[in-house]
Amino acid sequence: MAAFANRAMEWKGGQVPSGEIIAFGDSNTSGSYLPKEFPAYPDHNWPKLAGIANAGISGNTTASALKRFEQDVLDRNPSTVVMMFGLNDALIRPDTKEPQVSKAQFEKNISYMSAQMKEKDIEVVLMTNLPVIESIYYQSQAAQNPDIQKLYADKGGLREWEDSYNGIIRKVAKQQNVGLIDNYANAVQKAGSETDADLKKSGLIDPLLGFHWTPRGHMMVEYSVSRYLE
Repeated sequence: MAAFANRAMEWKGGQVPSGEIIAFGDSNTSGSYLPKEFPAYPDHNWPKLAGIANAGISGNTTASALKRFEQDVLDRNPSTVVMMFGLNDALIRPDTKEPQVSKAQFEKNISYMSAQMKEKDIEVVLMTNLPVIESIYYQSQAAQNPDIQKLYADKGGLREWEDSYNGIIRKVAKQQNVGLIDNYANAVQKAGSETDADLKKSGLIDPLLGFHWTPRGHMMVEYSVSRYLE
């Protein structure tokens, strides 16, 4: 999948198989932030670029997604579901000093949803999340929580902590024998490294929060998804 990143910026849109294909995820799927942050590209999210149904909701964790999983996914009897969760799950709550969804529960949630879809003969494609730009994220949250960086100090920093949830996604994909698109690896390859400096220069991750795909990042994801579904 990492090879997909090399030509992602030149891809203009792809053809996908017949039958409904659902993109299930959070704001990095829905693109809900795009109109405000990138007003010239208000609808430039990867599901729309790929021509598939967008079932992303901003702020969702796997726990909140499970509450709508049956209605938004299973009841629609899609042929394929491309699923990307984890960034919000991993975020540490300032009050409890615990992640919004623990690693153990995250693995159970991803495994459960994957297994339920497989039982209905739905093709499952799991995706890892972007490499967060730590310095931007810490700065964006400092007014609300001056100690934000300290929450991740013993976890190797926010990016490493978030990628540990990606590790669970990779693990579940292998265990469940379902598809995997490693967006994290693709973005790092495109950027040249996983440092803040190189990730900033890549243009793949937003400069406001360091937590969302830019329109360029959405193009990279769409390229991978479209090529996978060919």
